[in-house]
Amino acid sequence: MKKSILVIGILLVLVLGLFVLTGCNDEKGIIGTWKYKGIDAAYTFNKDNTGSYKYGTSERKFKYEDSGTSVKITYDGDTTGATYEYKIDGNKLTIKDSFGSDVEYYK
Repeated sequence: MKKSILVIGILLVLVLGLFVLTGCNDEKGIIGTWKYKGIDAAYTFNKDNTGSYKYGTSERKFKYEDSGTSVKITYDGDTTGATYEYKIDGNKLTIKDSFGSDVEYYK
């Protein structure tokens, strides 16, 4: 009986530890790096509302405002910025580009 309780206790500690570790590594919302499949392109959204867009060897830095369903991106040197609708499904970020087409990026 004591052995069963000990085993159950150890399993509970391991499961709780797994939840804690998973929660620490899982960025919420748009924060993180999202890569386009097929070409070398990626958005990175930092916690401090800065980010960058990399395409091949070029990189453009920006500031962003996230509403949860759209993101306004203002690239360095730009004063107006542009707003894009987006949705996140698991590790997939779908952004509507300026032409209204869905573009998919993955974590």
